[in-house]
Amino acid sequence: MSEMKTLKIREVISQIRKHESFMVFTHVHPDGDALGAIVGVQLILRRLGKKADAFSRDPYSPEYGFLPNVGEIRNAIPQSTEYEAAILVDCGDLQRVGDTFLETVKGAAFLINIDHHLVNKPFGNVDWVETGASSTCEMLFDLCMSLSLAPDKALATALYTGILTDTGSFRYTNTNARVFEIISALVGFGAEPARIASSVYDSASPEKLRLLALVLGTMEFHASSRIVTAQLSRSMVSDSSSTYMESEGFINHLRSVKSAEMAIFFRETGDGLIHISMRSRGDINVASLAQRFGGGGHRQAAACRIAGDLGSVRSMFIGEAVGYING
Repeated sequence: MSEMKTLKIREVISQIRKHESFMVFTHVHPDGDALGAIVGVQLILRRLGKKADAFSRDPYSPEYGFLPNVGEIRNAIPQSTEYEAAILVDCGDLQRVGDTFLETVKGAAFLINIDHHLVNKPFGNVDWVETGASSTCEMLFDLCMSLSLAPDKALATALYTGILTDTGSFRYTNTNARVFEIISALVGFGAEPARIASSVYDSASPEKLRLLALVLGTMEFHASSRIVTAQLSRSMVSDSSSTYMESEGFINHLRSVKSAEMAIFFRETGDGLIHISMRSRGDINVASLAQRFGGGGHRQAAACRIAGDLGSVRSMFIGEAVGYING
C-alpha cells in the first residue's frame, strides 16, 4: 500500500472515530458498485457502533434487492434527525448526488468523499480518491483491513457485488491480480459467487425483457460498425410496463457486439436531460469524451448528461463520437 493511500485511509478512519452519526449518499441511478458501497459503508459504521443512515435519490434496480439492508435506503431525510457528518461514495462530482440531496450534502458539518473515478473533483473535507482501484467497494475492503474489521457475510456480499459489477464480471481492463486477491478473501468471509451472480444477471422480470427488446430495436451502427448505439425513451418504459431502473446493464448488450469499439446508450430521463452512458474497448478513452460535455467516469466506462430532446442529442453526440474515434 502506498504511503499516500495509507495516509488517506488513516485520515478517513480518524474522522469516522471522531463522529457518531452519519448520512451516507451515492450517485443518482445507483449501479452495483454504488449500492454495494452505500450498503457497505453503512454496515462498517454500524459495526463500529455508529449511527448510519443511507440515502439515494433514485430507487435501486430490482436485481439488487438481495443486498443486505438495501431496503433501508431512504429517498428523504427525516426532518427530526440530525447528523454529525456525511459520507459520499462513488461520486466523481458532487452534483452526481442529485438535486434532492445536493444542498444537504453541501451543508454537511463534515464531508468524507470516497471514490475511484478519474475525474473526481475534490469537494470533501476529506477526499480519498483512488483512480487505480477497480471500484469503490475495493477501496472499502482496504478500509476494513485497516480497521482490523473482518467483513461478515453481509458486508462481504455487498463488497463482492460492487467489485463484480464494476469490473464487468471481471471482463474489463480494471481487473487485475489485486482484484482476485480481494474477491478470494471476500468469498472466504462468506460471499457466495453463484448466488450473487444469479441475482444480478439471471433475475430479469418479463417487463425488463420487453423493455430490452424495445431498446435493441433502436440499435444502430456507425463508423464501419465500430460504434453501436441505442436509446431508451420514456414512452418505451411506459409501453413495457417497466421502470427506468430496469434498464441498468442494457449497455452491456451493445458492448458485446464483436466489432464495437464504443457502445453508447441514450436515455430520456424526463427532466429535460438525456443521460448518455458509454463503454469502450482497447485504447479508446470514453471518459475523455464525456468530459467534453461535463461528464466523466473511467477510461472504458463513462457518462454525461446533455439538455435537449432525445433525437437531436443522439444525432449530435454520434457525430462527436465518430469524429472522436476517427481522430
